Amino acid sequence: MRKYISIFLSFLLTLSLLSCSPAKENQDEGYTFTDDLGRKVTISENDKIAACHASFADCWLLSGGELVGVTSDAVEDHSLSVGDAEIIGTAKTVNREALVASGATVALLSADLTAHLELEKPLESLGIKCVYFKVDTFDDYARVMGHLTSITGRDDLYTTHVTNVGERIDAIIEKIPKNENRTLLLMRAYSSGIKAKSDDNLAGLILKKFGLKNIADSHPSLLEDMSLEHIVETDPDIIFVLTMGSEESALAYLKENIESNEAFASLGAVKSGNYHVLPKELFHYKPNERWDESYEYLAKLLYGEIFN
Repeated sequence: MRKYISIFLSFLLTLSLLSCSPAKENQDEGYTFTDDLGRKVTISENDKIAACHASFADCWLLSGGELVGVTSDAVEDHSLSVGDAEIIGTAKTVNREALVASGATVALLSADLTAHLELEKPLESLGIKCVYFKVDTFDDYARVMGHLTSITGRDDLYTTHVTNVGERIDAIIEKIPKNENRTLLLMRAYSSGIKAKSDDNLAGLILKKFGLKNIADSHPSLLEDMSLEHIVETDPDIIFVLTMGSEESALAYLKENIESNEAFASLGAVKSGNYHVLPKELFHYKPNERWDESYEYLAKLLYGEIFN
């Protein structure tokens, strides 16, 4: 009798474990996770994915997925190989009709773009699941890739495009001298203006991790009104420039309105060759699997004797 009771209890325990197993739930119903707006979403292998931002299109492709729809920036600005994916407008103006026509059941959207946030209710009323991501740092990228490679079941691609990249970043940071006391100015140039920047961008975040002191952090008024007089007064050791929009137009504005000024030319950073315009592909666009290259690029400029 005890033997039969033991068998019955084992049977009940097995049923209990199966009923609450997350692996079984993911296998049968898809992969469930929380996106960067705190929304619980489930994506299965049968879902058809459209990316409404080039960065997320790239991430999905790096995860081994295929796309049915992409915004034009994925092709025009990033030259991604998107197969037969339909163009569904631009990153800032997604064409809903084209998105529906693509056959997409899931849209990858940016939590940073108001235009994307406004798409949630309209798209979900059309039966398209919305997934929102926010990527500012390598850790953000790693989190997103963790979700996407879990959907595709490609742990090997996570190792290639995230784990190995992270190890190279750690090796770079390990070589950075401690107790750095140099100051920097980080600027973003447009076709019609220029602004000082803090750590609200990936270059600023990396430089902060390196331990350099951004003068905009101690003089926040520079973020609103970048006074050349104030820059000359603080005389930063290094100056970095990011460009926004047309790089050609931004650099033309910079040359005409900043670089031609005698006071700017007198800065120690300019005279010593520590004035650098950073490449857009590594510091304006999200570098994704090239995050280590962004770290290395700055490390070589700052510590050439160690990294070159």
